[in-house]
Amino acid sequence: MRRHNRSVLAVCICCVALTNVQCGPDVGGNETDSSTLTIHVPNGDERMLGPYFVDLSWFFVFLGMAVGPGYVDDPEPRLLDRWEHTPDYTEWTVHVREGVRWGDGVPVTAEDVKFSLELWTDPNIAYEYRFFDTITVLDTHTLRMTFKEPVTAKIFVYNWLAIVPKHSLDSLDVERMFSWPFWIQPVGDGPYRYVRHIPGVMTELEANPDYYGQAPNIQTIVLRYGGDGLTELLSGNVDMAIRLTPLEALQLSADPRFRIYHKVFHSQHVAIVWNHRNSLFRDAEIRRALTMSIDRRELHRILNYPDDLPIVDVPIKTRHHVQGVVPDPLPFDPERASRLFASAGWVDTDGDDILDRNGQDFQFTLLTTTEAVAQAVYIQDQLRRAGILMEIGTFDRALVRAKTRAHDFDAAIVMYNYIEQFGEFARSGYENPEVSRLRDAAWFTIDHDEADKHMRELWQIVGEEIPITYLHPELRYLAAHRRVRGLRNTGGRIPTEALPSILEHVWIEDEP
Repeated sequence: MRRHNRSVLAVCICCVALTNVQCGPDVGGNETDSSTLTIHVPNGDERMLGPYFVDLSWFFVFLGMAVGPGYVDDPEPRLLDRWEHTPDYTEWTVHVREGVRWGDGVPVTAEDVKFSLELWTDPNIAYEYRFFDTITVLDTHTLRMTFKEPVTAKIFVYNWLAIVPKHSLDSLDVERMFSWPFWIQPVGDGPYRYVRHIPGVMTELEANPDYYGQAPNIQTIVLRYGGDGLTELLSGNVDMAIRLTPLEALQLSADPRFRIYHKVFHSQHVAIVWNHRNSLFRDAEIRRALTMSIDRRELHRILNYPDDLPIVDVPIKTRHHVQGVVPDPLPFDPERASRLFASAGWVDTDGDDILDRNGQDFQFTLLTTTEAVAQAVYIQDQLRRAGILMEIGTFDRALVRAKTRAHDFDAAIVMYNYIEQFGEFARSGYENPEVSRLRDAAWFTIDHDEADKHMRELWQIVGEEIPITYLHPELRYLAAHRRVRGLRNTGGRIPTEALPSILEHVWIEDEP
């Protein structure tokens, strides 16, 4: 029975990957044109140049303060030219690069940096964790940033926050930021600039002749929307597809026309967030039982993930995985889970194979996006075996985000990093001041040994309370035609962490 279910789920994944194919006119993808790179953007539209797809589109058009793969401690300046700090590392003076202009000719200034950082961390939209204490503009190209705890220069690559033009956006309603028309036809300062778009089909960018840095090798970038990356690559409509599913990557790996790249993001996890405001999930033992009812290793196999993909119950960074110091996760143990449910009063009293307590069935709805439907179906089957009735609600990413931020949900599959799990971003409603304190201490502490001491204390608490159920680290696959040169796959890492490096070093070369 289990083998049969796995086959059904695999077919489900295939069906999701091969639906909604669309083709549009005049969108690039000409395999003989070495000056144009056409990229398929999954589940996208022309707003992908905005805050929906930070890891690709932003840095075609906008500059970040600095870049550095893996959030290294010695990042490379981008919009910032240089920085200095006080001896205690709590106050930093940063200098904005002079001579950089927005596409409308207005100079980029320190005011733009201050505006942008305050925009992305505005509590009304809660887009990012507010990692700084204060920002003060000292002059046209200089700011002073203060922090409650010592920080390193890696703070300037935090989540690749793009710097945007204050003069174009400061009069707009922040709470409507995600729908601003500006994201469709942005005015930026990056290596590429907006040219045109066809709604729902494509956006065309061209190399920015006023870009301060090294001119990219590729003159034109076309972001193509609609369909799926696998079909678009096979049909020759695109040169590159990002965020492929593992099954799509596996299919393409057998085709000599393409090369496959992947990266595991150990500090970001796909997880089930349980709404602690719901009485079903307030008890840590219930969350423990739910976690032990899901065979996460089998889930990884169904998704065609690598066999050695780690399973965790606590937030980690890449170095923790490399060092092998991550605490052992909860095992898949349905019998122990059943005992925990029973000890909390959840037993099947009416013979319908559903646990109940005080006349209430253990029943809830799991929110998910289209990308995670296969995972939701598997989890639904696993929990049904445990006597729990879980329904699935599928919504677009923005609506899932809005519902979880508003705590309007029972449970949801979401992307989490360890910063977002606790404190002001606790979508689960989980509150533990000591965990939030340790989170901040680990994030801001400069010395790795001292930071890891805080992390170990945090692990002990989180391992007991299981606020969320981690499913797997974020795993991204990218496929490109062999004519796209300059991408690297070293030790499972590709240079998508610092996208300007792709723009500067990738080129197209037709094979003889």
